[in-house]
Amino acid sequence: MHQVISVTEASRNFSDVINRVYYLGQTYLLTRGGVVVAQLTGSNKTLSFAELLRRWETRPRIDPDDAANWEQDLADMRAAFTMPEGASWDS
Repeated sequence: MHQVISVTEASRNFSDVINRVYYLGQTYLLTRGGVVVAQLTGSNKTLSFAELLRRWETRPRIDPDDAANWEQDLADMRAAFTMPEGASWDS
């Protein structure tokens, strides 16, 4: 299925658009003034298991200190959060 977005929106969210094309296989129709001017699609290259494994092993990893700081920040935010009176998550 094609996603239709403006050239301006694509440029503002370029990294996200490219990631969606690459990782999710999405295709975008780019418009200017409501007219389709381009199509952005992946190369349809299928990754081999060896390439997938190489990418997994070389993926960026979070520094242990950053992970600990993030965990503490998350705990602090959860502790500070209070549910407004009468609010319910059920809908």
